[in-house]
Amino acid sequence: MKLTRRKALLTLINEKKNIGYIPFSTYGVDRFSHKWMADDTSYQEVLEYSEKYGHIQVSYLPYWWSFGLTDILEVEDPEQKEESIYKKGDTTYYHYTLHTPVKDLTAEYKRIKGNMSIWREDNLIKTDQDIDSFLSMPFKPKLPDIKIYKRLLSQLGESGIMQVQMPNPIGLIIENMGYEDFLLRVYTMPEKIDALLEKAQQIIINWLDIILQAGIGESFRICGAEYCAPPMASPAFYHHSVTELDKPIVKMIHGADGIVQYHCHGPISRILDDFIELGVDAIDPCEPSPNGDISLGDIAHRVESSMVIMGNIELDALDRAAPEEIEKLVATAIDEVAGKALFLLMPTSSPFISPLPVKTSDNIISFINAALKYGG
Repeated sequence: MKLTRRKALLTLINEKKNIGYIPFSTYGVDRFSHKWMADDTSYQEVLEYSEKYGHIQVSYLPYWWSFGLTDILEVEDPEQKEESIYKKGDTTYYHYTLHTPVKDLTAEYKRIKGNMSIWREDNLIKTDQDIDSFLSMPFKPKLPDIKIYKRLLSQLGESGIMQVQMPNPIGLIIENMGYEDFLLRVYTMPEKIDALLEKAQQIIINWLDIILQAGIGESFRICGAEYCAPPMASPAFYHHSVTELDKPIVKMIHGADGIVQYHCHGPISRILDDFIELGVDAIDPCEPSPNGDISLGDIAHRVESSMVIMGNIELDALDRAAPEEIEKLVATAIDEVAGKALFLLMPTSSPFISPLPVKTSDNIISFINAALKYGG
């Protein structure tokens, strides 16, 4: 009996079984993950192709974890936070004030017209004293709208699976602190960094507990590891602050029969064994050189059937390359992995601009056609 695309993904990722062909995903380019994309006429052709052929992983819950734009951080008392929105030209600014027992913390983000991402202007944690303020805050979990989740699941049908996007402790803290400030404080005040990470871990565990109890989430995509992947931090710090702190989170998800997809851009050769130790079900986006530092073939040799490899077509290629180059990249990626490890072909990122450039749209179609041609 032919597998539905939903059953194919569950068989491949959850059961670690070869499904007889190489499936592909368009990585968030679908009408379920982003309402703005579903309403944008420039995306309609790729959305129709994705829905017809792709193995959809619906990006449920936002990637943004900074205070004020999050489904992770919430406060007990609504009066503990203030929010204001203002515009300058084509840019909308979101300003937040958090009243903590120590001092007020502020954060600001912006959205630029035509760019559907959110950009941080001002982090919640700026000074050393701000760390104590963050640590003093009794955050509570925020349960997302279950009705929206169930409606999307019903609309998705047999086309794919629902995937909760979530941070790990490193991701949650760095999304609320300047990156350079974090790396410096790792050496100047390691005890405070440990305290922040432990608090972030507890916040995520508390949040994840109510998510799982509510029956939300078939797959969980955990993001944040890339912030401390060597050479940005030492392998020892990475193992202590990422792998060890993520283990209880992975265990919770697996305890609820959920899938763990581990996201990490950049070089991963020195931390691939950490992924294996964590016992995650899949890794993405497994970037090619120069962003990555290990080939798909070498990853396949090291992980074998312990996890699914996902990637590795760069979004930059979809934006700039000729269609025949896209076909070659797809053919090469499939050839490197096929028969050696479990693989789901997909781009390393998704477009977030509106309107979608014609070249990118055409190349996504070329990607899908090549995936169908070479993936069996």
